[in-house]
Amino acid sequence: MEKKGISIVTAMILLGLGAAFGFEERIELGFDDRWVDMQRLENVIVRPGFRGAHDLLLEDFRQPAQPHTDLLLDFDALPLRDAAERYHVDDSEAEISHRIRRVGDAAGVFRGDGGSILLTPRRGAAFAPGTFWDSLEIEFWLHPAVLEDGETVLRWDGARHGPSGVIPQSFRVFVRNRRLVWEFVNLFIPPDGAEETITVSGHGGIVPRRWSHHQLRYDARFGRLEYRLDNVVHAVEHASSTGAERGDIYAAFVGESAVGPLRVGAGYNGFIDELRFTHAPRLGEPQAPYLPLPQNSGYALSSPLALGSRGGRIVSIDATWRAPGDSGVQFFYRVGDERATAEGLAGDWVVFEPGEPLVDVAEGRFVQLRLELLPDATGRHVPRVSDIAIDYEPHPPPPRPGGLSATAADGAVELSWNEIRGFEIDGYLVFYGESPGAYFGDQASAGRSPVDVGNRTRVRLEGLTNGRAYYFAVAAYGRFGPQDTSGLSAEVFARPLRVQP
Repeated sequence: MEKKGISIVTAMILLGLGAAFGFEERIELGFDDRWVDMQRLENVIVRPGFRGAHDLLLEDFRQPAQPHTDLLLDFDALPLRDAAERYHVDDSEAEISHRIRRVGDAAGVFRGDGGSILLTPRRGAAFAPGTFWDSLEIEFWLHPAVLEDGETVLRWDGARHGPSGVIPQSFRVFVRNRRLVWEFVNLFIPPDGAEETITVSGHGGIVPRRWSHHQLRYDARFGRLEYRLDNVVHAVEHASSTGAERGDIYAAFVGESAVGPLRVGAGYNGFIDELRFTHAPRLGEPQAPYLPLPQNSGYALSSPLALGSRGGRIVSIDATWRAPGDSGVQFFYRVGDERATAEGLAGDWVVFEPGEPLVDVAEGRFVQLRLELLPDATGRHVPRVSDIAIDYEPHPPPPRPGGLSATAADGAVELSWNEIRGFEIDGYLVFYGESPGAYFGDQASAGRSPVDVGNRTRVRLEGLTNGRAYYFAVAAYGRFGPQDTSGLSAEVFARPLRVQP
């Protein structure tokens, strides 16, 4: 599903609303602003998305390091680190990409120039010297650029002692005929200690510039080596005397001699993400990489967004969003005059469908949005929201008061003006001063200019100096108080005088 639309209010609607509202204005969230107005994100992240926008989408579910995790490189940030803490990582030649990645915030970048990441095993790691392998799983995401023969994704070199002396060992994952080849040289040892090379190669090719998931699972109980491409079994070999489950099962052993680091990406051109080793007495059932259950819903909450300087009426709320499969997004809004809680406005949330007419007419100074992003039942599909547009009609300022007149009295001036009708007026401000247009008076008993006189349209200012000229103007204010004022009325002049008996 993809939704996009900008609601247009016709001239007839505008005319029907009368003069209380002005032309529409818009608040936009998303696109290039990276959703800066979202004050709270739970299980939701911001990433580059459709046509240069920055989308809201669910955080990728990733299995964290477990007790049997031997290595976990997520490539999300430099410096790189092994989340299982069994390998020292030399990332002096490492580079990551936030633009092309499969899981998390970034992926490893490799340019085919021999640069690699070096993983030196610590005691207890699967590739530490003198280690007999239990069952082992190696998995990663691959996004190759060209797939030339000989490109090497993983490489390790070492040696063990054999009947006739030192025997070289190696482990390689490399490209041949657009297929991935897993090669184990002298790592699996026959009962007589002879040299043995076991190769596992997929029957299906890999597509350049597309992510694919690769798993090599070694079951030590049966000597079974199973290669899965995108969770589909592509090849099975057995490290045994018969090449099948029957016969003598070969032991897998990392020798003590000339052990080097594990090299990631040496000679490979493309991207790698989520490199994980699992070393356990027994592996669990293979998990489909596209179904990382349980996938949780996400929550995004905006800050209160000002509807202009005087508030306004929401006309429409639209969005660009996609919800593939059975995933979805629920949209909510609420409107209020002031922040009332730690999370913003008070009041009930109202459900809306982007681009559809709003059920209730909502007026206020602020609007707040809430989004709930819902994955589908399989975890395969998640929604994305690229932008939201809120169209509203701002409240115009109150009209200027008219008919202002001033009558001088002894030490006072009496003012009156016409009541403003047909507009929500909560009060009036009286400005006064001793020069035209300069309303900085402070002599009146009622206080410094401007004086809030409430809803009265007639007022007497006491405490003025006889014989001194004063200039007056009046402004009206609306529902949001004295900060929501009209323009000033026409100015009037008066000079208080003592009246002789």
